[in-house]
Amino acid sequence: MSSRDDVEVARELYAGFAARDMAAVGALLHPEVRVEQGGGLPWSGTYTGPAGVQAFLGALLAHVDSRVEIGELFAAGDAVVQVGRTRGTARATGRSFDAAEVHVLRVRDGSIASFEAFVDEAEFDRVLS
Repeated sequence: MSSRDDVEVARELYAGFAARDMAAVGALLHPEVRVEQGGGLPWSGTYTGPAGVQAFLGALLAHVDSRVEIGELFAAGDAVVQVGRTRGTARATGRSFDAAEVHVLRVRDGSIASFEAFVDEAEFDRVLS
């Protein structure tokens, strides 16, 4: 068990993403990490391993310039839940978005083992097309 609190590990992940510090993000990933983004977005799917996370972030950032704004971040059983918004711009259209989102993270041995993203798909559909 890591000496770091699971919520703190999640905060470090968000800080790394906000800084676009992919080395910092990568250092927080469990070797068997899994990322899931449901729905019909261009970056939807299940991605596994650190290379999968890189593929997910590459697909996401190819379509949007996005920043997460944490509203709440709390432990919930074996998960860390982040409720907030993602704001930014769709690259192809230049349209701005402000979408509600929820992330469910699981931390194992001080590393991010899974990350599930739930977003307001209607908002993304509006700005992507």
